[in-house]
Amino acid sequence: MTETSPQNGELTRHLTFKDVFFLSFGGMSPLLSILTYAAFVITLVGYDAPIVMVIGMLLVLVNGLVVTQLSKRFSSSGGYYTYAFQALSARIGFDTGWMYIFYSILYALAYLTGAIFIIVTVLGISEYYAFLLIIIPSITFLIVGIKLSSRYALYAVAIEISLMLAIVVISFVVTKGAAYIPNPAVYHISGGDFALGILFAMGIPTGYGSIAPVSGEVSNPKKVVGRSVISVILIGGTLATLMIYAFANLILQNNIIIPTSDKLPVIGIILHNFGKYGIYLYYAVAIATINDAILAILSFGSAASRTFFRMGYDKSFPSIFAKKVKDNPIVASFAVSAIMVALPLLIMHYITVETAFILLGTISALGGLFIHVSANFSLIRIGLRRGRRLISRTQKGIYSYIKDFKEVILALVAAIISSIVLVYSAYSTVSWYTLLFLVWIVVGFILSEVKAITLKTSDDMMDISKEGKILAENLMNIKVMDARIPGLDVIVGINDPLRAALEKLLSKNIPYAIVLDGNMKPVGTLYVIDILLLPKDAIDRGKVNQMHLEKVVNISVNDEVTDAVRILKENNVNILSIVDGSGKCTGTITEREILLKLASTDKPAVE
Repeated sequence: MTETSPQNGELTRHLTFKDVFFLSFGGMSPLLSILTYAAFVITLVGYDAPIVMVIGMLLVLVNGLVVTQLSKRFSSSGGYYTYAFQALSARIGFDTGWMYIFYSILYALAYLTGAIFIIVTVLGISEYYAFLLIIIPSITFLIVGIKLSSRYALYAVAIEISLMLAIVVISFVVTKGAAYIPNPAVYHISGGDFALGILFAMGIPTGYGSIAPVSGEVSNPKKVVGRSVISVILIGGTLATLMIYAFANLILQNNIIIPTSDKLPVIGIILHNFGKYGIYLYYAVAIATINDAILAILSFGSAASRTFFRMGYDKSFPSIFAKKVKDNPIVASFAVSAIMVALPLLIMHYITVETAFILLGTISALGGLFIHVSANFSLIRIGLRRGRRLISRTQKGIYSYIKDFKEVILALVAAIISSIVLVYSAYSTVSWYTLLFLVWIVVGFILSEVKAITLKTSDDMMDISKEGKILAENLMNIKVMDARIPGLDVIVGINDPLRAALEKLLSKNIPYAIVLDGNMKPVGTLYVIDILLLPKDAIDRGKVNQMHLEKVVNISVNDEVTDAVRILKENNVNILSIVDGSGKCTGTITEREILLKLASTDKPAVE
C-alpha cells in the first residue's frame, strides 16, 4: 500500500480500492437495507418490487456515472461540496455541502433507527439499550479514524454477504423451487406508490454516496473512486434485487398475508415462513443488524466529517472544523458524533423507531437526490466548457458533436431523472416530511445569504487609514508599464501548439495567457483549465486557434495602476493586455502583479 503525504489542508492518502469498496458497501448496510428499505418497497409495490429495484439501481447508476466523471477532475476531500464549489460557485457549494451533511447524517440515522426496531423486536430489550449497543462502538471507530473503520468493514461485509446468499437459497428450498415473473400488467400499483417505491429502492445501493467526500484520503483517487462507485452500485443493487425477489416470491408462493399496519414485514417473514431455519436466521439477522448500523454510521459519518472538514478549510464553515490531530479531522469528527448521538435520542423521545426510520429514510433520500442534481449541473457546466474546447474549425459530423458533449448528455439525463423523481416523490410522500426537507434547504439558503452579506459588509466598511490614503496617492502616479513584471508575461500566438502553450503557462504558474494574432494584436484570453479539460491526444495535436477563447480586455501603456484595478473589477477578469497606440500588445498585467507592486511600495511615514 502506498501512502501519499498530504498537501496543505489535505489528509494523507492511504485508502486502497479494497478499503474504499468495503467501507462504502458497508455504508449501504446490505442486510439491514433489505429488512428496512426493501421491506418498505415490498409493502408499497408488492410483487413488482424486483422491477422497481432494478429501475432504482439503474437510476442510481446514471448518477454514479456522473460522480465517476467528476472524481476524475476533483480529487480533494469534500466530494459533492467540492464539485459544486469548484465547478459552479462558492454559494452553490455551500448549499450543496449543507444538504450533503443533512443527507449523510440522516441516512445513517435511518439505518440506526431501523436496526433498533429489529433488535427490540427480536431481543425484546429497551430501545435505549439497543441505541447504546450500536452508537458506542460506532462513535469510537469514527473518532479513532477511517483506516480502522475500513478494516472492520471488510470482514463484516464478507460475513453479511454470506448470510444474505444463504437466506436466498433457503427461501427457494422453502418454496420447493417455485418462481414467478414480476409483471406490472398483472400486479397493479398506483403511480404514487411506484414513485415512492423507486425512491426507497434508490436508497439501497447508495452506499457509494460516502465515497466522494473521502477522496482526499484515497490513493490514486482518479481511478479508484470511479471504480468503487460503479462496483458498489452494481454489486449492491444486484444483491438487493436478488433478495427482494426471494422474499416477494416466498410471499406469493406461500400466500403470506402482510398486515397493512406492518411497514417492515421482512423480519416476521424470516421467523414464521422459513421453516426450521427460521428461528436461527431470525437471531442471526438481529445480530447482523447491529453490525450493519455500525457500518452505516462509520461510512456516512466519515463522509459527513470530511465535508465539515473541507468546508472549514475553505472558510465556508468556521475554520475550527479544519483542525487535524495526527492527520484526523478531529473537530469535524466530534461534531458529527455529537449530532449522531443527540438527534436520534431527541427523535425517539417523540415518535416510535419504526416511524422514525420511515421519516429519516424519506427525507434523507430527498436530500440525496438534491445533492445529485447539484453534481449533475456541475458536470453539465464542465462538459459544456470541455465540449466547446474540443470543437475545431474543421468540419465535424453529428457523431463527433455527441462524442465531444457526451458528459453533458450524461449529466443532463441524470439531472432530468433525478429532478422528476425528487419532485414526484416530494409530492407523493407525507406532507410534513417534505416540509422538513424544504425547511432545511431554506435555512441553508438563509445562512449562505447572511454569510455573503456579512463578508460584503465587512469589505465595504473597511476603514481607510491615513497610511492607506498616502499609499493610494502614491499608486496613482505609477504607470502600468512600471507595475508589470516582464518575467510574468504569458503571451502565446494564435497558431502555437497547445502543448507549448500549456507548458508555458505551467512553467510560470499563471492560469491564463493573452493570445496574439500574426500582427501582435490581442484576440482573446486562454485559460489553463480549458486546456487541462482536453484529452491528452487533443493537447498533443491541437493548436491554440482550435480553442474557444474568452474575451480579452486591453489597457493603454499610458494608463495608471489605479486604472488597471478599475478595469479588472469592471470586466471581472484577472489579466489585461497592455497595448500601444497602434493596438499591438507590449505586455500583460494581472491582479497578482498589482498586489506585488502594492507590497513592494515603501511604507509611507506618518506624523
